[in-house]
This record gives sequence, structure tokens and C-alpha cells, in this order.
Amino acid sequence: MQTSWNGSAVTLSLTEFWIVHALARNPGHVKNRQQLMDAANVVLDDNTITSHVKRVRRKFQQVDPAFDAIQTVYGMGYRWLE
Repeated sequence: MQTSWNGSAVTLSLTEFWIVHALARNPGHVKNRQQLMDAANVVLDDNTITSHVKRVRRKFQQVDPAFDAIQTVYGMGYRWLE
């Protein structure tokens, strides 16, 4: 599976890929940490999900420094912005 942003490849781990897939599949909808774990088919603690999201953001920002498609919704989870 491959991920790209603005025509440039973004290398993600399998867990990161499924997190991005879960978010980008329904732009604007908030996914909580449990839903992201379920989408990635992993059992992690909440802090690990937060770390994965931070790594995903950094990887996309390496390709596009203005990347801001993943929004944190405090107390709820994360959403992909269109």
C-alpha cells in the first residue's frame, strides 16, 4: 500500500497507514482513539495513538511543510480536513 500527498510519496508504517485511511475515508468526521485502534487492528494505549498521529503529521510535513489536514478535536479525537 502506498500513500502520497501532492504527488510525493509518504512512507508510513502499516499502523500509520490504517490510521490515515480511517481519517481520510470520512473527511470531517471525528474518530476517537478507540476507533483508530480498531481501524488499524491494534491494541495500543491512548498515548501511543497520539504518538502515531504526531509521526504521521511529521511525515506529511516533510513533503508539504504547510500540511494541516489532521485536526485534533480536544477531548474527542482526530479528524481529516478536506
